[in-house]
Amino acid sequence: MMEKILLGVLYVSGWLILCKCRQYHFVSQPLTWHEAAHYCRTQYTELAVTEDMNEMTQLKKKVSSAGYKSAVWINLYTHIHYKNYYREDNFIKEDQKIEMAPFFVRFFCRSISLNGVRWNNNCSVEYPFICYNGTNPLGPEYVFVNESMDFFRALKYCRENFTELTRTWNKDVQSLLPNGTQAWVDMIGLVHNHWSTSFGYWDDFLQTFDSEYELCGVADLQRLGKWRLLPCETKLPFACYSNLQSNDVEKEVKQKVINLKLKIDGASLNVNDSAVKADLLKKLQDKLNETGVSGVTLKWREQPDGEVFHKEGRNSQKEKKKTEL
Repeated sequence: MMEKILLGVLYVSGWLILCKCRQYHFVSQPLTWHEAAHYCRTQYTELAVTEDMNEMTQLKKKVSSAGYKSAVWINLYTHIHYKNYYREDNFIKEDQKIEMAPFFVRFFCRSISLNGVRWNNNCSVEYPFICYNGTNPLGPEYVFVNESMDFFRALKYCRENFTELTRTWNKDVQSLLPNGTQAWVDMIGLVHNHWSTSFGYWDDFLQTFDSEYELCGVADLQRLGKWRLLPCETKLPFACYSNLQSNDVEKEVKQKVINLKLKIDGASLNVNDSAVKADLLKKLQDKLNETGVSGVTLKWREQPDGEVFHKEGRNSQKEKKKTEL
């Protein structure tokens, strides 16, 4: 009975090539992010995009092989929407208020300095702050609190002891600041990242910016290639990518071969039939897409006799067992 069942099952083996059809290019000429993006679209495909750590490693190798060891522009753009943090707001959960890693992925907080410059900061940084005292006739309209707190503790302090963290930074407010001091004011910047994949490699490096409505992304080789944001008008070298042509794909993926075994119910199915192979390939490709894998193309590899699949009979199974023993 067992022997009949085994005779009714075919084990076939074939080969699949998995190719990441993306090649990286390093450009040493320092340009702004928008200039670099235009250059990449003109000369290649786009500014560099990475979908996983393997591609991130390829990108770092390409840049470092040119002798460059610092930050390069990649295809990451951030638009900033500002708003005051009102009491009824709940867009920031309690467990996210202080621990905000990765840095700048969701939001940041606003501080000002004596000369009126506005800075975008990690909200967990501690600064003194300025409270608004409302219409209280017994005290000043604005109060400088010379005690360093993170943004949310400063916000709570002002609401409990005065009215609010100040929402204005006019000359009267600026005059309260000691020279060289930054102070929190009530302004949250909501971050909208434009990035074409779900992969992220953010740094937790603390930074401050005076940029207003946009920031752009770099991969910094001084920090393992991790991402951070800089003003888009900064001039830096950059990395582009291009889609590999078919003749380049063979060179790139010749070692990325997977031995595939299929268990087929029914001896009459010819798995080397072109229609059957095409259907199998489509199902495998669809399965990859369903699991969130993108940027990967599957292709059958023909064996020396021109066939993709070979039947594995009982004799080959025995030989395999002998080899394993």
